[in-house]
Amino acid sequence: MERVEFALGNLRGKILDVGYSVGGIHEKFIEKFGAENLYGVDIETKKDTEHYRAATAEKIPFKSNFFDSVFAGELIEHVAKPHFFLEEANRVLKDGGVLIITTPNKKSLVNRIFKSYHTPIHISLFDYRELGAALEVAGFAVQEFYCRPYSGENCYGSRNRWSFLFRGALHYLLPKGLQEQMIVKAVKVT
Repeated sequence: MERVEFALGNLRGKILDVGYSVGGIHEKFIEKFGAENLYGVDIETKKDTEHYRAATAEKIPFKSNFFDSVFAGELIEHVAKPHFFLEEANRVLKDGGVLIITTPNKKSLVNRIFKSYHTPIHISLFDYRELGAALEVAGFAVQEFYCRPYSGENCYGSRNRWSFLFRGALHYLLPKGLQEQMIVKAVKVT
């Protein structure tokens, strides 16, 4: 299951898409859930509206206990203080609300081979143990976790699309701790 399919099957209610402006996943959310249920926060937002705000993930400008779901796809690795983002996600979610995070696994064997995560914009990489611990500290319980190989869906603008075939084949031979993209569904605990 790809991250888009996973998100579409697990998000519900009022949804906040953090970092919504890159890639096409936000449009898929609008198609499935309706524009009236979608909200977004992004530093690239040009004009604040009722549903969209220019802001960082570390200071979400929506009221507490407002959202049923928060999606952060390929975002947390770009956040300087990820614990602030997780605390903010917890604050804006209703009790029992769902947080879905997709992010590179810093222990991925493919990353070690290609050095694909070594970029100045990746400032907060996690492995599963670290991400799970950070979620727990922020008041979440992990419900689901799995890994996927990177594909064109994940790497908007990638120059190394040729590597996706190799990555896909290698992915299924590796133990989970060495696989590439982590997909986590966590629930806000009361």
